[in-house]
Amino acid sequence: MPEKSGDEIKRCIGKFGYTPEHNYAYFSTAADNGARNIFLKSDEGFGIFANYREKAGEVVMISEALAPREKQVSVLKDALDTCFSQLKIRKFVVEQDDALRAATLKSFEGNGYAALQPRFSLYWPVFNMERWHGDDMAGDDWKKLRNIRNRFYGEHSVEMVDSRTVGREKLKKIVNEWVERRKLMSLGANRRDSNFAYDERYLKMIDIGFEGTKLATTMVVDGEPCSITCGWEIPNSDNAYYSAMGICNYAFEGLGEIANLDDLHRLKEKGYGLVDFGGSPMPLLKFKLKFRPHFVYVTHTYAIVKK
Repeated sequence: MPEKSGDEIKRCIGKFGYTPEHNYAYFSTAADNGARNIFLKSDEGFGIFANYREKAGEVVMISEALAPREKQVSVLKDALDTCFSQLKIRKFVVEQDDALRAATLKSFEGNGYAALQPRFSLYWPVFNMERWHGDDMAGDDWKKLRNIRNRFYGEHSVEMVDSRTVGREKLKKIVNEWVERRKLMSLGANRRDSNFAYDERYLKMIDIGFEGTKLATTMVVDGEPCSITCGWEIPNSDNAYYSAMGICNYAFEGLGEIANLDDLHRLKEKGYGLVDFGGSPMPLLKFKLKFRPHFVYVTHTYAIVKK
């Protein structure tokens, strides 16, 4: 069980981790809807985070393997052999960028595996904080957000606090209200958009007191806690940060924009170089583009089956 191998997994992250989701606390919260976490360790000491969904007969890999880029395909092949033989699964689901997907598909020639069409794609906006000017928002490019900011702070009393100082039930209320409002707005209804709430893991993150995060911030508007933003430093990166959670209860117009602007402004003040704003379906990407990221990369989630 992964929880019995925590120290070993953390050492593996420290040595080989490099993606935004290579974070032990995140892995510990990532089993949703009855799935259970498994850690697939290779003979070379590399590893894979995954969820085992026994009823569905599939293993879902979380991010890329904890291994050098050039070892990704071989580590995945070992995991496929293990899971299809020992767990008797029907599908092994991965998330990869274009280059890694192409290398994986090429490796399937003659080895008994085949890839299905992607279930969905996610778009990951990244900010270069040296070039990001959303802190001063000067010029016409920032006019709309500048107006939203000025109006919001003019109409409300706003305080930013450490989320750890807010009662857990109040934080969970934010999550629950966020889920309900998303339903009313029909977000997450289309599987192809992959706009899932993943609220279970957010509630678990609250329960463990935001363990593994570097920053966790809640916006209190007119005395009401309304948002949660949190994240962590990406391992073995050049001062890069992953903004892993960014939710609000939609209680006030402009709340989402202000919470995200505060997150980015805070991260720039902390001196981070790159900030990854997380995988987004297209509708959410359009919202995140308001904050003017410098580039966007794409990942594809698809299933691998035995021929």
